[in-house]
Amino acid sequence: MRKMIWLVCFLFTFPSLLSGCNTAVSSTAQQPKQVQVDKNYLLALHTANNFLIAWLNRDASKGSELLTDHAKKSVSPEDLTMFFSGLSNPHHQGFEIIGHENAGENTVTFHVWLYEYYSGDTPEPEKRPEPYTIEVSKVDENTWLVNNLPK
Repeated sequence: MRKMIWLVCFLFTFPSLLSGCNTAVSSTAQQPKQVQVDKNYLLALHTANNFLIAWLNRDASKGSELLTDHAKKSVSPEDLTMFFSGLSNPHHQGFEIIGHENAGENTVTFHVWLYEYYSGDTPEPEKRPEPYTIEVSKVDENTWLVNNLPK
């Protein structure tokens, strides 16, 4: 694994070694926003990951611990349990977190995709749907909590 990471880093450092690959970026291409990776971003991302891992593992107890009081009050206890437990088929299969927006000094909004899978089904390929969003808010110096269920 370390060799693979080293190789990827090496090839991106010396792109001319990628013969036959077009590594040039058009000056007119829209560049993604630069992500400022600081303590707050890392803590917010950690919370978002743990929250979605709780969803993936159907762990309503752990997931609820990562919600603000506002988020808990915004849905019924039954809906909250159903969000985490889901159905037996389809079942929670995976998630992605891509991108973020600072929605203020103490809130980060992440774009997330939640995937479910019907056991025994071979679905046709399709485009990825629009992402959900979750807001992660700073509660104290080292604590960030999810402020809404993905919407």
